Amino acid sequence: MKFCPKCGGVMLPRKDGEKRLLVCSSCGYTVEAKPEDLSRYKGVEKVKDHVLTTKTVNVVKKRQREKEEIEQAREEYYELVLEQLGEYGE
Repeated sequence: MKFCPKCGGVMLPRKDGEKRLLVCSSCGYTVEAKPEDLSRYKGVEKVKDHVLTTKTVNVVKKRQREKEEIEQAREEYYELVLEQLGEYGE
């Protein structure tokens, strides 16, 4: 894998007509690819099937836990504030 000399981004192979190029994914810097450069990249197949996960269930549980933690922190904060006010009021 090669990296862009300008910005350090990953250089990805592209085909432009008969030419093979390496193009920076960040800034668009382009250089003609040599065969030894292209051998470092593996092809990846795109899969059309979608995988269903239980992520939404985990997110809901996490949000509920976060709400409980925020409520507990709020109660502790108010207790400290009332204690401080009590000390100054006396």
